[in-house]
Amino acid sequence: MASAAVSGHQSHWALLGNRNFMLLWCAYGVSAMGDHLSEMAILKTQNIISSDVDVTPLDARMTFLFFVPFLLFAPLMGFLADRLPRRGLMVVADGIRFGLMLALATLIGWCSSMGSWGPFLPMMLIGVFAAMFSPARSALLPTLIRPDQLVQANGMIGGLGWIGTMVAVYLGGYLAAHYEPVVAFRIDAMTFAASALFLLAIRAPRQDAVPESRIGMGGTVRDMAGGFGYVRSHRRVLELLLVAALIWFCGPLVKCVIPAVVRDVYGGGYQAMSVYRAFLGIGFIAGAGAITLLGNALRSEVAITWSLIGIGLSIAIFASSVFLPFAPGTLAIIGALGVIGAGAAGITAMTSLEALLQRIVPDHFRGRVFGVRDVVTAAALLLATGALGLPQNTRVDQWVGYILILVAALTIAAGLMTLHIRLGRSGLGRRLSFALNFNEMGAKFLWRVKCVGRCTVPRHGPMILTANHVCSADPLFICSIVRFRSLSFMVAAEYVNWPIAGWFMRSAECIPVKRGTRDTSPTKTALRFLREGKAVGIFIEGGIVAPGEQVEPKDGVSMLALRTGAEVYPIHISGARHCKSTLGGLFAKHRPEIRFGKPVDLGEFRGKKADRETLRAATAKIFSAIHALAPKDDDLPTSSNNDSSGRLRS
Repeated sequence: MASAAVSGHQSHWALLGNRNFMLLWCAYGVSAMGDHLSEMAILKTQNIISSDVDVTPLDARMTFLFFVPFLLFAPLMGFLADRLPRRGLMVVADGIRFGLMLALATLIGWCSSMGSWGPFLPMMLIGVFAAMFSPARSALLPTLIRPDQLVQANGMIGGLGWIGTMVAVYLGGYLAAHYEPVVAFRIDAMTFAASALFLLAIRAPRQDAVPESRIGMGGTVRDMAGGFGYVRSHRRVLELLLVAALIWFCGPLVKCVIPAVVRDVYGGGYQAMSVYRAFLGIGFIAGAGAITLLGNALRSEVAITWSLIGIGLSIAIFASSVFLPFAPGTLAIIGALGVIGAGAAGITAMTSLEALLQRIVPDHFRGRVFGVRDVVTAAALLLATGALGLPQNTRVDQWVGYILILVAALTIAAGLMTLHIRLGRSGLGRRLSFALNFNEMGAKFLWRVKCVGRCTVPRHGPMILTANHVCSADPLFICSIVRFRSLSFMVAAEYVNWPIAGWFMRSAECIPVKRGTRDTSPTKTALRFLREGKAVGIFIEGGIVAPGEQVEPKDGVSMLALRTGAEVYPIHISGARHCKSTLGGLFAKHRPEIRFGKPVDLGEFRGKKADRETLRAATAKIFSAIHALAPKDDDLPTSSNNDSSGRLRS
């Protein structure tokens, strides 16, 4: 049991020992600094501290032009990520951005005479190579780690990336306030040089060593379009990209209005504007930390739904600071809370979405699908920033509160829609599906429930699941693994009326048993459920049993199986702490391992008269099958019919 707990703890930190992942992690964090360090310096060239300057359109134009290349070139970049070594593409992208940042002051000077959008045109060049970096990085990551580490890896990458972003926006504000813009540009160039050095140290995995046969450019256009064809034919991927588009439409709107809210509502300057963007980064870091800790306990589909709702509620709080009649200091605190919450929910949604795409898209399509992702998200971002940046004679800053209300409404509505669709798609009913999702997250996060081997339970057909019984949380452990169908456990009748636990039990159609009575209604209900093709859960000892305790397994399982023809699936639970108390079992520190066996062959008993001798023999065989699943160091309760060798007598 101790080894199970230790291995679960160690696996959580296994990524820190992965050299290639750590180098990619550092490269992304440094590169994220480079993407944002110069923003405030570029805006300083337009004198945004003056109240006569409409800052929201300027920020929107800068963001708009940076992402135009993602829309134009992402399919090509995704194609290259599937045809050329991904690490090499990232190094080239960083090297060219290093040179562009050194020349940025000169480029801005050349372009400033080209109208109101001119000073931001150099951002398009930088965006071209950011578009090269993005699909290569997303496609490379799954080749460096195990599939079960995707959520944690994306959480860690997102967290470090936003630490870099937070440092960049704060440092960028400081540099803009105290130095000429060229200083920020030179420091920014160094971040891309550092990122390239980290990437060069990665030992390219076999999957990244592209054979010559894949490098040929025949049918290039058709191959680039293959990503769109894949997305169009895979509904789940298409839905994920639509969610990503919504987030990338709403996110830039919030980011672009922050300077106007800080200046006009809170009375802040350059440094305060940077601080509030840093607050957004704090939220990103908090969300990335949470998703990393939760890991596989929170399924990505569930995380996306609740993150969308969280984004909307947080932005609503931020919007309220624009309208409430409070002092600027109080409004600044309210706004900070909203911005941090929006950042935490936003990174959770995007990390979960990224991990889900990496998991379901095969490697040979991954670069192109992420290229399509970049096209879709860039289009959404350009739509948002274009709407803010195109007006020339309108004071957009006066509408920022209403813009935030619109964003909050959109994201909350999207979250509720995904919840409705996801729960309805499960086939278990929305109420039960919600209960199973909640239980899975709690069991896998609090207790680190682990399935050892394969779960043998089929998705359809009548069956009886039976296991040893160590504590009151045992049904929750099993349901967290068998989350794809309803399990109707036999439970003490008084539990069904408990406020919260009772709701879960009623949702799963648990069968109440009145202890100490001869009530036959539970047996009749179980028989009916099995004849209807449902799954019934019964603990064969009839109650919670201490390790090593002599027990007499009950004949209920064999009786139901022989009368209905339902298959019996043995389960063994180890690593759970024995506890007689119901509440104590729920709050104890468990590290359960669940092992599923093949259905017990009861053919020798079927067709016989179900007398006591037949039932006893069938029960002994079922109990022996449970015992056979136990790990060698586990002390399973033994039957009082056991002989000295520990084998069951029939």
